[in-house]
Amino acid sequence: MSSAPRSWKLLDILEETSRFFADRHIPDARLQAELLLAAVLDLKRLDLYLQFDRPLDAGEVDRYRDCVRQRLRRVPVQYIVGTAAFRHLELSVTPAVLIPRPETEVLVDVALERLADRSAPRCLDLCCGSGAIALSLAFENERALVAASDISQEALQIARQNAERSGVSQRIEWLCGDLFAPLGDRLFDLIACNPPYVRHGDIATLEPEVRQHEPHLALDGGGDGLDFYRRICSDAGRFLAPAAHIIMEIGHGQADDVVSMLDGTAQYEAVDVIADLNDIPRVIAAQRRVEIAHG
Repeated sequence: MSSAPRSWKLLDILEETSRFFADRHIPDARLQAELLLAAVLDLKRLDLYLQFDRPLDAGEVDRYRDCVRQRLRRVPVQYIVGTAAFRHLELSVTPAVLIPRPETEVLVDVALERLADRSAPRCLDLCCGSGAIALSLAFENERALVAASDISQEALQIARQNAERSGVSQRIEWLCGDLFAPLGDRLFDLIACNPPYVRHGDIATLEPEVRQHEPHLALDGGGDGLDFYRRICSDAGRFLAPAAHIIMEIGHGQADDVVSMLDGTAQYEAVDVIADLNDIPRVIAAQRRVEIAHG
């Protein structure tokens, strides 16, 4: 940030930072400046507009400048402020978990629709990360009993904190392990999953916010990005009750391959591909065939 008087008013520092970000090609410069300042001042973003003439003390200016410096290093705003919004929840996030994306809200919408007629649905959030899916299902369906699993103990610790924060921890079971390994003989009415699906070779081309700061463990889907879908489509049937649902988020261009994997198992029917708000195929949902017996 350019040299400036020691005394700052809220609007002045906001406009200066917006120009500063824009000159350095930080996306959504004004929004980013507002989000960081609101966090420093412990305000809602819209409340900034009611306090444009507020003077900032030296400590507030120093904390804000530190946030600006982090953003220049392309640290995502959500990691700087420590929270991310997802549907009705505000979730704690650290570099141990992916930042939840708006596209994943489509998966939750589909899951809630599939659960609407179930009295006490048993749900699994596979590769739960921050817990965004698991906690949304529990928060928005008070009848749901949810298990959440992840291979990362650090991710599960964040997810547990988010469950406490969201008031749904009493209906969440936490499991640590590689995909289905920790499930034992549990059966579910719904399995939801947002697995790693970025092609290994594409990680180096991602935006620096993602490439440099988000966990590669939650991004890397192998050579073609489909490694986890092969395992999930092959093994999920053993953990689904008859007529239960599996719902997965997918990456761009992966719909046909994942549908073929589900069809190839002969365990599923009613396979649907659901687009996100940008009309990009984003979610695949399927139902466990009733006549398939569990071995």
